[in-house]
Amino acid sequence: MTKLSELSKGAFFSASAKLLSKLIGLVSTLILARLLTPSDFGIIAAISIALYFFDVFGNAATEQYIMQKSRLTTSELNTAWSINFILKCLICIILICLSSVVANWLNKPEIATGLMLVSLVLPLNALKSPSLLQQKRMVRYQGIFALSMVEKIVAFVTVLTAALLLESYWAFIIADLVSVSVSALLSYFLFKKYPQFDLTSWREQFSFSGWMLGKNMIGYLRSQADTIFISRFFSANSLGQYHLSRELAMMPGHYLLAPALEPMLSALRETAKVRDYFFQQVSSALVVTFIISIPIATFLSYFANPISMLLLGKQWDMAGLVLSVLAWLVVYWGAVNVLEIALIAQGKVKALFLFDLFSLLCILGALVAAFISSSSISEVGVYRVSLGFLTTSMLFSVMYFKHSMFAVTVVSWGAGTLLISMISAAAAKFFVQTVLTLSERNNVFETMLSLSLSGLCFLICFAFGLSTAIFMSRKTKVTAQLISILKSTVGR
Repeated sequence: MTKLSELSKGAFFSASAKLLSKLIGLVSTLILARLLTPSDFGIIAAISIALYFFDVFGNAATEQYIMQKSRLTTSELNTAWSINFILKCLICIILICLSSVVANWLNKPEIATGLMLVSLVLPLNALKSPSLLQQKRMVRYQGIFALSMVEKIVAFVTVLTAALLLESYWAFIIADLVSVSVSALLSYFLFKKYPQFDLTSWREQFSFSGWMLGKNMIGYLRSQADTIFISRFFSANSLGQYHLSRELAMMPGHYLLAPALEPMLSALRETAKVRDYFFQQVSSALVVTFIISIPIATFLSYFANPISMLLLGKQWDMAGLVLSVLAWLVVYWGAVNVLEIALIAQGKVKALFLFDLFSLLCILGALVAAFISSSSISEVGVYRVSLGFLTTSMLFSVMYFKHSMFAVTVVSWGAGTLLISMISAAAAKFFVQTVLTLSERNNVFETMLSLSLSGLCFLICFAFGLSTAIFMSRKTKVTAQLISILKSTVGR
């Protein structure tokens, strides 16, 4: 088998594992939303916030360290595994000792016991065979794919069974512990490689991964600051409504936007030194981002209430309003993703770190303003989204300071796509209201029919508007590249 064939096969298994894992997670979430209450989701969200906050301190960038090695020795692999396991055990012990303090700080004293138990996930996950890292490095994803699927299926079956029997958030904790334990045991069965404690190369790894701690901490706080704020100052019910609405809002980004952008972003690293062509590709990636994310955000925002009612159920009474606001997260999330990759391709890691820090400070300032004004959770969402767009616009302006023509093209496409999307959504809403006569108590069938017709009408209107925009601007470099991308997508 050639190297190219190995890479293609590895990429296929990697992408398949990610897609199937997300699909299983989506189905599980939608079922559990009807079996459990928003308060249960709020409690488990608070536990997850605390768990992953502490986990950041134990992140020694083990995987990145292994991947960047041009030549890997057995001693280096065992050292990486040993450091990771020791750190996870230490973090687990610290979290158990501080569980009551953390729970009280989050104003959720009921999570203390659950937090103590779920902290065991960290060392259990670190116990997996070191061969997992070796397999990833060698782009051999078949075994990893099988392991990932078994873990997800075990988690799926366990959490649904426990939810039916216990009807509480403990279903999540039990499922996490069971699935991680099964995965750790199965990793040794599949790969037949057992670790040996070895700290020979610890200095080299820490010199590589030491700077990652600050970056990971700031990145985590930036992404979760609003959820931490709501966890501390709102009830478990409100936290559950906000957290799951946010998960729904971000699903299009993880399912559609990230896979669509991945090939384009990989190419940026190879063209960073060719300035004009590089910025042309970055601009094309941003335009593709807007064409995918803006119509999705617009549709979710316009039809948030029926979508949340259909997917989650009537007990999620605040989810529709929150989803209508957080739907716009995916737009600037995609833009930041493109701009960050572009900065990394140019070697401007320090600038990226400063942007993360500045964004975090802005978000914290907005949350303080939300606290002072006694905002609702939907208003907190408005603050979060507004600051996201503001900081992204500033990053865009700095990056395109000397490339104003490309900047004008990108902004024009963004504004045009937003206008087309809003007209399409308004037309879809008017069409459905005109054609359908719904009862006062919309049942599931009526809601599905209404959303299906709305989606179809929206797609037709948006496709017509987008085609018109592409035709009118077909002579520009960015549009020409966009047309090329579309032709290659449909196989022409």
